[in-house]
Amino acid sequence: MALLEAVPDIGIDLREIPLFAHLQRDQIDRLRPHLKFSQHEAGEVVVAEGQLTKHRLFIIVEGVVSISKAAHYRDGTAPLVELETRGKFDMFGGMSALDGRPISITAVAKTLVILATLDLSRRSAGAPERSTRNVLVAELRRYLANYVRSSLDQRIDSLVKETEFAHYRSAIGSIVIAALSLLSFYTLALSSLPRFDRYLEVNFALSPFIILVFAGGFFPVIHWSGFPPAFFGIRFDNWKAPAFFSLTASLAFIAAGALWKWVIILCSPSLAGMGVFSWADVSVAGKEVMASPWYWFAVALYLLLTPVQEFVARCGIQAPLYAFLQGSEFKRRGLAIVVSNLVFSAAHAHIGLAFAAATFIPGLFWGWIFARTNSLLAASLSHFVIGGAGIFLFGIEEFVQRLF
Repeated sequence: MALLEAVPDIGIDLREIPLFAHLQRDQIDRLRPHLKFSQHEAGEVVVAEGQLTKHRLFIIVEGVVSISKAAHYRDGTAPLVELETRGKFDMFGGMSALDGRPISITAVAKTLVILATLDLSRRSAGAPERSTRNVLVAELRRYLANYVRSSLDQRIDSLVKETEFAHYRSAIGSIVIAALSLLSFYTLALSSLPRFDRYLEVNFALSPFIILVFAGGFFPVIHWSGFPPAFFGIRFDNWKAPAFFSLTASLAFIAAGALWKWVIILCSPSLAGMGVFSWADVSVAGKEVMASPWYWFAVALYLLLTPVQEFVARCGIQAPLYAFLQGSEFKRRGLAIVVSNLVFSAAHAHIGLAFAAATFIPGLFWGWIFARTNSLLAASLSHFVIGGAGIFLFGIEEFVQRLF
């Protein structure tokens, strides 16, 4: 700490300091000699918690000060926890200046700091005149009262956020339990699922069953979460803009996918003779039933179950994860999209690992649509357009099987 000589050398007008703003010129003149200025290097402890400051008030003239307090843990450690930072013309030590008790915080210089110290004791020697002191004490009490009110408001806001976070954590806990339970059941049942498919004699009957099982597991979790439907993206207000955005973005994705498939066919000998456009392989009792009532039934079933798939991936996993995670907007959205799509892709493993991996890319796109619009309708529309085109127009399942 280095002591500084006089106010003019500091280069400030004392009336710029809020505590002195209501003082008259003659009061400022009487106050000036009683201010002591000091300089503190970054990292230096200005005052320590429990120190007897003897009615001194500290005013920051330049720099930033960290206001901290010791957190006493059960293991006996007491690390300093930063409560806030204070800058130019802020003050600290006000309560101790009034009641004379030891200061309850630790102040550490975060940058080069210049402090003004004012003694508010009743000693006649080295103190401002009584009238000036009374004005300063009244101003300090007003300042502290406003600070307490502001602190209470901030504390209420903090409690509200803590309550919301606890609610998010509870909801996420239920969702994680549901997701792990369903995935565990699904994994254990993988060996018997092909027999179930053959028993029904329809090659597209198994996927709807799995989709409905997952939706049945997530629906009660979402219903009893206590959050409004809009929190999960279940909303239909102003639906035209999200729907239009979803449709135009999806058509661009399909065009890019068709070009990508054409390039892959040209470059891969295993795909020789395959066209860019091909019908889906729909079969009943082992026989293909192209463009038959069964085929259109499969299309209709896909249309009906597309929102259910998106309900599981977006409403059940992505939306709560996004609300629960902390960090930047990009990090929260990115992690929520990736994790929800891992579950979405894993649920297609009964078709084949290659197909499950192939669903991950459009799943990321649908997650992005959902993140941009917060609309289950927009994500479902994109899923229906892209997924329907991929399955029933581009034959993506056969394409992936022949490619891998």
